[in-house]
Order: sequence, then C-alpha cells, then structure tokens
Amino acid sequence: MRPAGRGRGDAGFVSAWTVVIAVACWAMVGLVVDGGRALRERSSAFGAAAAAARAGVQEIDERAATLGALELDEEEAEESADEYLDHHGFDGTVTVDGLDVIVTVQGQTDMTILAAPQSVSYTVTARARAVQGDGPI
Repeated sequence: MRPAGRGRGDAGFVSAWTVVIAVACWAMVGLVVDGGRALRERSSAFGAAAAAARAGVQEIDERAATLGALELDEEEAEESADEYLDHHGFDGTVTVDGLDVIVTVQGQTDMTILAAPQSVSYTVTARARAVQGDGPI
C-alpha cells in the first residue's frame, strides 16, 4: 500500500538524470581541453612552417646577386629550412621553386579526454610559403 498523497514513484529518475548531465559535462570538458590541444598544435605547426620558409627564402645565390640577378640558392634554401624544422622538433617537407620556398609541416597531438579510456592521436598539417622579392609588397 502506498502512502496517501503519492502518485507514481520516481525512483531512479535522479540517477538517470545525473548520468546524462555527467556525460554532457565530460564531453564539454573534452571539447575544450582536446580541442585546445589540437588548435595549439596547428598554430605551432603553422608558425614553424612559416619561420622555416622565411629562413629558406633568405638564402640568396651570391653568384647570381653579383651579376645583378635575384635567385635563391636552392640547396642552401632547402637545407636552411630543414635545419630550422629539425631544431624546433618538427617533421616537414621543403620545396624550392624559383623564388618561392614552400614548407609543409605535420604535427600530432593526443586526444586524451574525448577518446577515453584510450588515447587517440590527431594529426594537423600546416603549409606556408615565402617569396623572395625586390622590395616591400
């Protein structure tokens, strides 16, 4: 017999509601933390690619410069960009095409909260291009 004044029991409703809210909060924290890691890695990869491209584009061919021509020493440009990437712990590819230096960098970060209980890697790719020119653009 039920006590007077009580309708259907709501036993268990609070438990189900708590689980739903906890999962939603976990997902929001995961998006903030893991999403922040991914954005930071992408920003770092782009910064490294841009800086490596700038390092490479500074390698002017001295012989051509003495003759009045503006050309890049392609070997030195590629080596300079690769050294920058190696020094800063990034893997990437460097392409020298005329007065252009194009650097593509890949980085990885782990998704630790959204991928719980196991860790999942997220790969980011960034590409930057620097051009040697006669003066300001």
